Amino acid sequence: MKEIYFARQPIYDQKLHIVGYELFYRHAEGDTTAQFLDAEMATSQVVLNTVSEVGLDRIVGEHKAFINVARDFVLGGHLAGFGLPQLVFEVAASIVVDELLLHTLRDLYQQGYHFVLDDYEDNEAYRALLEIADYVKIDLLTTPEEEVRRLVPLLRRHKVALMAERIETQSIQELCQSLHFDYFQGYHFSQPKLLKFKSIPSNQLAVLQLISKLHNPNVEIKEIETIISQDVALTYKLLRYINSAYFNLPRRIGSIQRAVVLLGIRNIRSWATLVSFANVDDHRSDLITVALERAKMCELLAEATGFKQKETGFTIGLLSVLDAMTQAPMDVILASLPLDEEINQALLQHAGPLGRILACTLAYERCDWESLDTLGLEPSQINDAYLTALAEAYRATYELLKG
Repeated sequence: MKEIYFARQPIYDQKLHIVGYELFYRHAEGDTTAQFLDAEMATSQVVLNTVSEVGLDRIVGEHKAFINVARDFVLGGHLAGFGLPQLVFEVAASIVVDELLLHTLRDLYQQGYHFVLDDYEDNEAYRALLEIADYVKIDLLTTPEEEVRRLVPLLRRHKVALMAERIETQSIQELCQSLHFDYFQGYHFSQPKLLKFKSIPSNQLAVLQLISKLHNPNVEIKEIETIISQDVALTYKLLRYINSAYFNLPRRIGSIQRAVVLLGIRNIRSWATLVSFANVDDHRSDLITVALERAKMCELLAEATGFKQKETGFTIGLLSVLDAMTQAPMDVILASLPLDEEINQALLQHAGPLGRILACTLAYERCDWESLDTLGLEPSQINDAYLTALAEAYRATYELLKG
């Protein structure tokens, strides 16, 4: 079984009772800081492991769990289905705030999601986010006392709870208490504590097969049920998720069919994406990056060429690494996957419109300009698609650092 790790630091109220924990991603037992290159990956690891793998009750009990969330994770829709009352998502000061992010956060806030503004600074971007915030954190280690005293009355005008973080001395604690902060966090009270749990690893082929089906607009519930039920780990994780506190069901769900119907395609897609991100094998992380890059580029090229089902382009790119990932011939793999013949021919022969899109993607990836089929597009369009896909792929995966 796979081992998964968290670091957990308590958050206290004015009476110094624990009200919640901030959860941090850790890759290995000896880590004292988060060993990751991609914030989205760290978020997906913590969210999935908290809700689907271990369970909130085992990690924080009845207290709240505070989890840092990346911009691309929010905009990618990956928080769908994770609006548990116990979860509070931390928005970092470094996040790029624009109308798209504000609109997305407002929508989530109206659905009942909870947010905290981390490392608050009095600037235009952060002031715009106050409308969706339940909590505001002020870093007492980096914020001068004069500025802290100025910020507190300003923030009291809004309906937010004030949290003092990085309290490292008794004098700083006393300052915060004199200013009537609502919550306290820092090394002065407790350092982050490492937690270790066991996890059942998912079959990566089953996960990829599931994602490919979920990007098919004509997918049927029965197909999703079949894929999940054939993998013990996926079955376990889905049932753990559907029976979590968020859904608050009157009775436990023990049927994959019932779980899939209750969740719906959108929530299953978000859950499956998290599973794929959070179960990347150390030696296969490069292939996941390549798969996501190809998937996004094929999707963008399909859209640019007027192909009606751009989601199928995503599937083609995603599945193009199956032979390298499974160490098996592509024709043998496809024989076990119930895919349309159009997709099979695109993957095996680069035939048809989808095959041409994949061939263009592969040629551009390899800088093979002689065989590059431009699909009737301008070179700048292909270049933009490649750069966009590459950026999104690196945001969605990371290379595990060796301890």
